[in-house]
Amino acid sequence: MDFKELWGIADWAVLVLYFIGVMSVGFVMHRRASKNFKSFFVAGRRLTVPVLIGVAAAGWYDSWTIVGLGELGGTVGLSIVTFYVIPSSLLRLPLAIWIGPLTRNKLPDYVMTLPDMIRYFYNKSSGVLAAIGPVASQLYCCALLFAVGEVLHMVSGAPIWITMIIAGAAIVVYTALAGMWALAVTDLIQFAVMTVSAGVVIWGIFSHFGGGAEFYDAVSASDPEKLNLFGHQTVGTAFGYIISAASMYVNAQSYQRFGAAKGESEIRTAYSLVLMIGGIFSAAMVIVGMAASIMHPDAASPSEGFWATVFSVLPTGARGLFVASLIAAVMSTVSAEFLITGGILVKNIFKDLFKPDLSDQNILKGSRIMIVALGIFVICGSWFWRNGIGNAWTIIGGFQVAVFFVPILGGFFYKKKTPMGGLITIILSVIFYAIWQFALNAPMGIPSSAATWVFSLIVYFIVCNATQNSVKGGAAEGGTEDVK
Repeated sequence: MDFKELWGIADWAVLVLYFIGVMSVGFVMHRRASKNFKSFFVAGRRLTVPVLIGVAAAGWYDSWTIVGLGELGGTVGLSIVTFYVIPSSLLRLPLAIWIGPLTRNKLPDYVMTLPDMIRYFYNKSSGVLAAIGPVASQLYCCALLFAVGEVLHMVSGAPIWITMIIAGAAIVVYTALAGMWALAVTDLIQFAVMTVSAGVVIWGIFSHFGGGAEFYDAVSASDPEKLNLFGHQTVGTAFGYIISAASMYVNAQSYQRFGAAKGESEIRTAYSLVLMIGGIFSAAMVIVGMAASIMHPDAASPSEGFWATVFSVLPTGARGLFVASLIAAVMSTVSAEFLITGGILVKNIFKDLFKPDLSDQNILKGSRIMIVALGIFVICGSWFWRNGIGNAWTIIGGFQVAVFFVPILGGFFYKKKTPMGGLITIILSVIFYAIWQFALNAPMGIPSSAATWVFSLIVYFIVCNATQNSVKGGAAEGGTEDVK
C-alpha cells in the first residue's frame, strides 16, 4: 500500500496543529517549571483530577499499547487480552486506590524519585542501584520512538532516520523546557486525542466488516486459533505477559505522578477512571491488529499491516488524528522517561555519589542537560527495534518487575524489612535474571521475569529475617521507617 497517496492535506493539517500545540506548551510553562527542581520534576505537587486523568492515561498507554498490542493481536490473537490487557487493568487497581495515596501522603516531601523511595525504605546503596530500572526504560523508549519514525516515514516518504530525529528532538525540547508542567498540560490534550482516535478506528473496522458479529466470524474463518484461550502462545509466554502487566508497580512514572498529585482523593478518582478507559483502549488496539491480519495478510510486517488497516478504514483527516494519537502516546511516555531518568542520574547518582553539595538550581540545570543526552541516545538506539516492537514491553517491563517488584512492595508493607534485605535482593535478582535469560536461555520455557520474581521473593524474606537482629529499632541509613 502506498501510504503517501492516502495521506491528504487535512491529515497534515491535524498533525502540524498538534505539534504546534505541544511545543507551545513547553514555551508557555518554561518559567513556572524553572522555579526549582520540585516544580520541574513534580509540578510543585499541585496536579488536580482532570490533569491527573491525562497524565495517568498518557503515561500508562503508549505506542506499544497502540502498535505493539496491534502486532500481538494480529500474531497471537485474542489471548493477549486475556493474559495482558485484563490482568494489567486489575493489577493497576491497588495502585489507584491504595499505593498511590500512600506514596503521596506517607512518604516525606524530599522523596521525589524512585531511587529516593528505595533509599528511604532501605539505604543509600539500594537507592543508587534502583536507578537501573529507569535507565533500562530508555531501551523501551527506543522502541516507542521507532514506531513514530516508521509511520512518519510511511506517510511522508522521508528517510526514517530523519523522521526519528524530528520526533525525538520535539520531545527533548518541550521536556527540557518545562518538565512535569509540560507533561501535565500536553498529556491532557494527548489523552483526548488517543481516546477519540480509538473510537473512530473501531467504528471504521466494524463498518468495513458489517458489524461485530461479522468481524468475529471473519477471524474464525481466517484463523480460529486466534480466538482460543492461549491463541498462538505457549503457557510460558502467556504467564510472562501476566508478569509484565505488574510492571506499573516498578515504573518510576507511576510514583512520580502520584507525588505530583494535589492529594490522595485526586489520585483515587483520576486513576480509577483511567483503568476503565485504558482497558477498553488496549482491547480496541488488539481488535485492529486482528483485523489487519485478515485485511492485509501479505503485509511486509505486522506493523505495516496495522497501519494499512487504519488507513483503509478511516477517511482523510481521521487518519491524521490517529497518527497524532500514536505520536501523542509516544511523546507523553518518552518525555516522562526523559524527565525521570534525567532527574535520577543527576540527583541520585551524580549528587549522591560525587557532589553532595550540588545546589537545587544546578540539579535542575543538570537534569535538562541529561534530557538532551538521553534524547540523542534514544534516537540512535531506536534502530534496535526495527523488526517490531511487540516484545519490547515484555523484555523491559519483565526485567523491572523481576528485580524491583518485591523490594518496592516489601518497603511499603513488610514490617520486618531491613536495609540488607533490599540491597541483597536487588543485586542477586539482577545477576539471576542475567544468568537465566542470557546464559541458560530461559530453560523449560519459563520466562526470565517469572523465574527471577520467585527467586527475588525467596531471597528477600530470607535476608530480611536473617538480618533482623542487626537493625535496632527499625532505623538505618536512608531510613527504614514503616509506611502505615
